[in-house]
Amino acid sequence: MELKFIQRMKGLASLPVKLPDNVGASLRAACRSNLTSANFDNQYKCYIILSPRTVSLSNLQRLRLFSTLAPYEDFFRYTSGRWLHDEQRQQALRYQWFNVDALKNVAVSSARAGGITGIRKLAEGRCNKVFHVQLTEGRQVIARIPTPLSGPPHLVTASEVATMKFLRNRLGLTQVPRVLSWSSRSEDTPVGAEYIIMDVADGVELHSVWHQLTMKQRLRLVHKWTIFESKVIKAFSGGSGYGSLYYRKDIPAEDARDLCVDGQIDEEFVLGPSTLQTGFWEDRYGSSKDIELDHGPWPDVPSYLQSITHSERAWIRQFANPPATDGRTFIGPWEPPSRLQLPQNHLRLLDQYDSVAKYFIPSDERLVRPTLTLRDSNQGNIFLSREALERDGTIEISAVIDWQHTAVLPLYLTALIPRFIEQAEPAPEQAEEEFLKEKAYLRKAYHALYQETELDVVWASSLSFGGKFSMSQQLPSAAQFCWHGGYVKLRRLLIRTATEWENIVGPGIPCPLGPEPFSREVVAQAEEDERTWMEMEDVMEGIEGAVGVESGGWVCNEDYERAVRANEALRRDWVEDLGEEERQGLGGVDPAEIWPFQGQAELH
Repeated sequence: MELKFIQRMKGLASLPVKLPDNVGASLRAACRSNLTSANFDNQYKCYIILSPRTVSLSNLQRLRLFSTLAPYEDFFRYTSGRWLHDEQRQQALRYQWFNVDALKNVAVSSARAGGITGIRKLAEGRCNKVFHVQLTEGRQVIARIPTPLSGPPHLVTASEVATMKFLRNRLGLTQVPRVLSWSSRSEDTPVGAEYIIMDVADGVELHSVWHQLTMKQRLRLVHKWTIFESKVIKAFSGGSGYGSLYYRKDIPAEDARDLCVDGQIDEEFVLGPSTLQTGFWEDRYGSSKDIELDHGPWPDVPSYLQSITHSERAWIRQFANPPATDGRTFIGPWEPPSRLQLPQNHLRLLDQYDSVAKYFIPSDERLVRPTLTLRDSNQGNIFLSREALERDGTIEISAVIDWQHTAVLPLYLTALIPRFIEQAEPAPEQAEEEFLKEKAYLRKAYHALYQETELDVVWASSLSFGGKFSMSQQLPSAAQFCWHGGYVKLRRLLIRTATEWENIVGPGIPCPLGPEPFSREVVAQAEEDERTWMEMEDVMEGIEGAVGVESGGWVCNEDYERAVRANEALRRDWVEDLGEEERQGLGGVDPAEIWPFQGQAELH
């Protein structure tokens, strides 16, 4: 499709612009296929001219030809940080156009307000853009727009809304924000993009007050959290299967499984394709049109586990290639050795895991109970009642947000210590020993509140402390990330499986891996490879720390220029320190070109 934009006010000549799929689809939805023009924000007229040519946008420069005409450009593009690597692509992946005036109208009508006094971008991340909408009469709502990285069109939004409404309306968990309006089909709304309008989360964000809370208050919070969480994790009965939650009307019958609540088939809600980001819908897996994956729903645990390895195999066969060395024998200390990125070795390892996977499924039916949890229970997603806190320090959970990408999975694979405990950071100038002692105490309190009070002893029995997960939990996770970091771990776990087979499954059952599947040489190489991988990760973390960026090279806007200078200095020092043998091993490649962060990108 070719689109020509004419600015009314300045009388510019028509400007043809080639747009990426997500922008083009949004505009097509806004204009409708039977129209030749439509107004945008009362400033621009958009003329649509169908063209038989199929075009794509490969860089951000062309995108900005269009976006410079948009008065709400900063709403559409990512503005909360920069990247020191592959920035144009990162920006393009997070770009989401929508009709701002139409979104305002939806917010006003859904809240039954008299009008709107303002809208601002409140926050944004990898998957969403969040807007605070101020209405007349002092009312306010949240409008959230998913980015292309959030996952498959329709499914992610439809599932999140169904999950929120189930929790709030069916389970009575009023801490889950009320959904006022939503659309999971961009082509069916004047907004031109999927959206959710919801109530503003009431209270104060836990992250902003965590260090002010006493240990007694934190223990009270853990208690309140278990009361809330236990209703979520015990919502479904056995026999439901696994997948994400949907309204029955929102997905085809062939993609749905009946959901059992209190032993009865639910008429309103069903299980459908999983929207869980880990492994299935991540951008690294490309478009769902490129590879055929099993997204569920799944009738049993073996089917779910098989889908994990099926997904990883499909990605490896379609996209994975050994790293190109450009004729060089020397690799940077942050680069994985080529021997660890041979597709055929990964595929063989996944086959080996499949042969033993069923032996690590718990025989206790209670441990495979279909279970829904808020996996991202970090301090930014939990809010406390400001009124209660300021009145007398009472802890009351007033809101729990971010139910995107949730899924119903086997209990033993979902039982985790909450992230607001696990990811807590020490207070300024707090001694590490004291901090670790406090965290350990909170973990034990969380476990005891389930175990000792018999709130859910099965959940308590599945919890792991200090990263010591069971083999049943570790194997699926390693397989899920086999190509992207899980290979050395999966191989180590399979070696352990073969070595301790009789102790793991009992006597009389032959090991599917064979009598001696791993020779001494293979075991020794595996140990060396694991050390190499850990050293590689340490080096990469050291570079990120020295430059001042997060994983992937992200840095906040305020620190970008400083990070660019630090990165350039570190790269220059590394290049200057290379010895003659190392330079010869580069095979004529400029050493600066293999540095992990290439530096400042020009965005036009």
